[in-house]
Amino acid sequence: MTDWLFGIENLNLSDPDVVFTFARQIPGWGWALAVVAAALLAWLSYTKLEGTRAVRVLLAGARFLAFVVLMVMLAGPQLERPNERVERDWVVMLADRSASMTIADAPGGQSRESQLTEALGAASAPLANLAETRRVLPLGFDSGIFELEVDEAGVVEPGLPDGRRTQLGRSLDLALEEVAARPVAGVVLMTDGTSADAPSRRALQRLRNERVPVFVVPVGSPDPVSDLAIASVDAPSAGFINDSVPVSVSIDRLGSAGTGGATVELVDNATGIVLDSKKLGDTDNEVTLIAKPESAGNAEWSVRLVPDTNDLLDENNTSTIAVRLVDRPLRAIQIDGYPRWEFRYTKNLLLREQTVSSSSILLSSRRRYVQEGDVEIDRLPDSPGGWEGIDVVVIGDVRADLFTQDQLQQIHDLVAIRGAGILWIAGSSATPDTWRGTPLEPLLPITLAGSAKAWTEPVTMRREPAAERLGLLELADDTEGGWPERLADPDTGWALLRWAQHIEPDNVKPTAEVLASAIPANSGGDAAPIVLSMRYGAGRSVYVGTDEIWRWRYARGEELPERFWIPLVRLIGREGLARAGRSAVLEASPPRTEPASPVRISLELIDEQLAQQRPQTVTATIRSDDQNAAPITVTLRPESGSESETDQDVPTFSAVWLPIKPGTYTVEITDAILTTDEALVEQVEVLAPDDELRRPETDFAMLESLAEQTSGRVLEPADLADLETMLPNRQRRVAGTPDIETLWDSPLALILLVLLFGGEWIGRRLIRLV
Repeated sequence: MTDWLFGIENLNLSDPDVVFTFARQIPGWGWALAVVAAALLAWLSYTKLEGTRAVRVLLAGARFLAFVVLMVMLAGPQLERPNERVERDWVVMLADRSASMTIADAPGGQSRESQLTEALGAASAPLANLAETRRVLPLGFDSGIFELEVDEAGVVEPGLPDGRRTQLGRSLDLALEEVAARPVAGVVLMTDGTSADAPSRRALQRLRNERVPVFVVPVGSPDPVSDLAIASVDAPSAGFINDSVPVSVSIDRLGSAGTGGATVELVDNATGIVLDSKKLGDTDNEVTLIAKPESAGNAEWSVRLVPDTNDLLDENNTSTIAVRLVDRPLRAIQIDGYPRWEFRYTKNLLLREQTVSSSSILLSSRRRYVQEGDVEIDRLPDSPGGWEGIDVVVIGDVRADLFTQDQLQQIHDLVAIRGAGILWIAGSSATPDTWRGTPLEPLLPITLAGSAKAWTEPVTMRREPAAERLGLLELADDTEGGWPERLADPDTGWALLRWAQHIEPDNVKPTAEVLASAIPANSGGDAAPIVLSMRYGAGRSVYVGTDEIWRWRYARGEELPERFWIPLVRLIGREGLARAGRSAVLEASPPRTEPASPVRISLELIDEQLAQQRPQTVTATIRSDDQNAAPITVTLRPESGSESETDQDVPTFSAVWLPIKPGTYTVEITDAILTTDEALVEQVEVLAPDDELRRPETDFAMLESLAEQTSGRVLEPADLADLETMLPNRQRRVAGTPDIETLWDSPLALILLVLLFGGEWIGRRLIRLV
């Protein structure tokens, strides 16, 4: 009956949340003024009418009450029940998923990942309970964020830590965007602190303004850590058996603590035999290993780094290289202008060396020649076919005009295109001055600015680091080191080079390396280059600025000159082996780079049959070590000038590829035109400049600062179980649209108005006012 009188359909009057309100709120003074106006109007209506005073007062009261009821109805009386809901607060959990989590520097020798996994497992039940009262958002992060899986029991499954780069600041920004405009009780950050960026000022400001604490859970070791790693390995792709094959190794010392020494080994993977090993000092970053292979074929060697102390990462201590070994003598041709002492001794050295077959020629001014050596030739080659098979050309003190222009161009192409080597032995008569302006001048490691000058005093020789890196000028016994000290001692007499070209350092070409320097014996002046090496096209050029090496015979016979000359000849002869017998040569340069840095992919068609086809394009396919990444197709096009009219030019196709993501990529020629049995494959390693594993140390100080700035806390991994007790209550009530029942249109309102106005009308009839 009450619900019917008040017109209530959906609300319950006994509900304590139901309140009486007005749709149009009127202040108290407004109600007072309205009541006074109603009373005044009712009084004025009956003050001068005839009738008894009691009847008029009763009728005026009825009118007054009717006016009051009308005013109440106009204010919109209603019953209202608020609709509020409680919004649970959020807890954002960020777990580091970068590769640095694999570093084993946590307590007990376990990895940072194991430390984190154990902590999450121990706190699985409390975290599951936390998810019942709050909204928990588990996220993994490296260079960005991604949601982590949660099993049926509520345990977070972090997955594998394989990110190559950590951006904690960016990840925190993205995580806060995920919970924008929501109540956040806290952020739990589980990481080692290694990051390429720091939390942004905007993120810190938001965390402070919204009073969101950050609870950091550092994992790993707070003490500085370090790691030894193989940065790069440089080795020739081909070599001769019984030859000294140098393998240059660069070492990275990662981390802020001292890394100590190590042993670097070169191992034959097929036999497990250690081909060479060298001790690495506490501060050494480069070492050259020398292998002397005894059998031909395709060999696979491994460079192995064995630290003296415990090392953080074993996976960066090994690198594999492939070398093609050839069982044939190196073919050399020696050309000089007259029978000087150096010519005689080098000729005999080449004759005695079983791994070298040589032809030695003396050219006269009338282009007549005298031939010696173990391989006879009818004449000096005068066609490209005549130079075929020659690995090394030795040019002594001979005038350039004794060669025809065609012969000079053929020697140039033999080095630049076919990959042969050229060895210059300077002299006081013709070399290098007469070679100015010839096709072979570009092959000199020095610029010919004016006439060549000789030292005015005897000099001694000193080996430079570039020679050690290439495994050259190893003249001393193993017990003495690489370079005998007595070779730099002028008092020995025999160590003095009484004639040597004085090469100004400014005249050394930018791409040339100084293998040895000349030191004046008497004046004590500055040293100057005397032995230089330079890559030229596909081959290599070595320049020796003296013809006095033969004097070293007076010390130990042929031993020192042999150790000087034979490795130089082998070095420049190896360059052509990579191209010998191949139809094409693929190159990706540089082989080690960073993301967004261009990589030049080039293909040279050496085989004449392929070269004559002159294809318009060649297709290469690039595959990543990431199995989910799609292969990339690159189209190689002819280089400008590669289709020259000269028959000697090798068609070269190239393209520029821009790697985006870090990883190991395989570049392979997959064009149908190259259907040879040999695989044209090159590898490119793309490393992020801030690669995770290049910075193994943790950054607990940054994490502590982040917690302090946001009024958070630094937690031990075991404290995750007590996280619920540390989080503030950030839940909030959200008001919805209230439930309203209007009363002005209820039966009760109608009844009151009818009774009041009807009663007044009846009263007026009774006193005959109507």
